[in-house]
Amino acid sequence: MIRTFQLLIFFITLLSFSNAKSQTNEKLSEEHLKFVIENYQWNSEDVMIINFRQPKSSCHYDNYENLKQSSDWWTEFYSEMDLENIHNIFVYSDSNKAKAVIDSKNYFSDINNFFLENFFVKNRSCFGILVINKDGDFKKKSGEYTQEDIIELVKNLK
Repeated sequence: MIRTFQLLIFFITLLSFSNAKSQTNEKLSEEHLKFVIENYQWNSEDVMIINFRQPKSSCHYDNYENLKQSSDWWTEFYSEMDLENIHNIFVYSDSNKAKAVIDSKNYFSDINNFFLENFFVKNRSCFGILVINKDGDFKKKSGEYTQEDIIELVKNLK
């Protein structure tokens, strides 16, 4: 019984450490901030949310299957959130597999692998989120994320 309890505490601690490690708080260079503003239609909003889809090779399943269904799911997911003064976009690392949904308004390709190489290259996950404010401060989280995660990331950057 004691051994089981110790293992449970160990795994909870390990999981907490893993989740904390996947979040960062840093700052973009002026050049990188300008690149994001110019290439991803960021206008007057205070904050930008980038929902990033990793390459299929980083994911344990085909994360590019059923993109239309996925798009509908994300629309419903975000409809329950207050996105006032927030530019929310979706960026696909594998633009060839995402051609059907990329519209360069809300759905974008990862131009020059900018997000993959600067924020997510070392992550073996299917998704990630990056939140940036107009000053270039950003927070990111690799892997799956919840509405509460997004709210927390945005709150820390306003």
